[in-house]
Amino acid sequence: MNRMTEKSPPWTLERLVDFEQAVATSPVTPVEVRAAVASSVRGLEGAAARRAGLGVWLRETNTRSAGRKFSSALSRVGGGLALFTLVAGISAVHGMLDGDRGGINVALFLTILIGGQWLVLLLAAAAWLLRRKTADGFSSVQALAGKLVRRIAGNHDDTWWDHLMDGGGAPRAALLWRLARMVQAAGIFFNIGIICGLAGLVLVRHIDFYWESTTESAMHSILERAVAVLSAPWAYACPHAVPDAQVIAASRWLPANHVSLLANAEPWWMFLHLTTLVWGMLPRAILWLVSYQAGNRALANLDFQSRAHRALWREIMGTERIDTDEKPLDGVLVLDVGGSGLTESTLRPFLLRRLRVHPAAWKSVAVLDAGAEQQATAALTTAPAGIVLLAEGWALSPPRMIDLHRRIRTNAGADVPVKFLVANADTNGNPTAPTTDERREWERFVDSLRDPAAEVHFFEALQAAL
Repeated sequence: MNRMTEKSPPWTLERLVDFEQAVATSPVTPVEVRAAVASSVRGLEGAAARRAGLGVWLRETNTRSAGRKFSSALSRVGGGLALFTLVAGISAVHGMLDGDRGGINVALFLTILIGGQWLVLLLAAAAWLLRRKTADGFSSVQALAGKLVRRIAGNHDDTWWDHLMDGGGAPRAALLWRLARMVQAAGIFFNIGIICGLAGLVLVRHIDFYWESTTESAMHSILERAVAVLSAPWAYACPHAVPDAQVIAASRWLPANHVSLLANAEPWWMFLHLTTLVWGMLPRAILWLVSYQAGNRALANLDFQSRAHRALWREIMGTERIDTDEKPLDGVLVLDVGGSGLTESTLRPFLLRRLRVHPAAWKSVAVLDAGAEQQATAALTTAPAGIVLLAEGWALSPPRMIDLHRRIRTNAGADVPVKFLVANADTNGNPTAPTTDERREWERFVDSLRDPAAEVHFFEALQAAL
């Protein structure tokens, strides 16, 4: 099989980093590569076509260094974090050992080593829920890990990193989930360290397990409830690993009875081992699996809808924003945003000849007219063949346009073509072309929507037929 016609391999994080590096260098795509891309996307549409076509484009650019270095650095940093947290877990247990009393305070063990982990997880979950989108940003550990990985990889040019982070969407999510997976792996090894440290002390030393408090009845009651809750997953199958009320009462440290604490050691160390396994390691393992699956899902659903990706795709396919290779759309709804004053009669030739759409309805939106807004919403629900958003170049208001775009997708569906038509009006109410700065701002805004069925077009005067 000819190499130019071979299918591209599945997307991985390493290939994604290579791709971002290639995009950052802004290469000119040779004609033969364009032909190969066009051949690879035959019969495909939307994101599937971009994944296949851009995979072929990446293969032909022969850009490989950044991804391989980054992947290797990820492995090294992940291994280093795992080793560090393993040692930290062992050290934490040894730090809990009171040399004078020859034992471990179970209340401090549960509060610091187990409760501390859950506090971190709950804070991370709260921060994640407060974000507007999944994986929209780094945790502090992810940010540190990402910076360390790039430094070890020796990537002095961070252009590709900036492209990937600023582009958002599935590419950014794939990287963030990979870093999250590395952080959860470090948490797993921290708990392994706790288990190993505790097992080592039990095997090589005679250690006691105790608690102490000036409020004896209160602490005793708290420990009873805590033991009952934490041991619930294994209490029936392994009752010997559940300290009962008598063991808890006998484990209170007092100068007069500290020599008898060793008799109650076995239920406590079995309980602490299983608590660390079930309430420390298991949640981390579940989060690691979630991160793994979410990262793979992000790579499988790469949409390549960032501004740089959309520009590259247009360059590869040889199309401009004003061009359209779609079938003519008959019966589109035109929404005049803000009441531009431009009329259907003055724009109809441009709509028919350049956008290849035939307007069936013309409504006004964002004009502080409740009746007009209701009519426009009702028109959206009739599932038109397409929607043209007509707006003046100077009147870009991102919050208003984002809200309008959300209304369109809610009422008309996710697959209806949306064409932003930007035009200005002269003193006579005739359409004129927007300025260069206005074009740039509208392009940036529409690309930021990450909507594969949305594109921006700019009015240009039609040449008279010869």
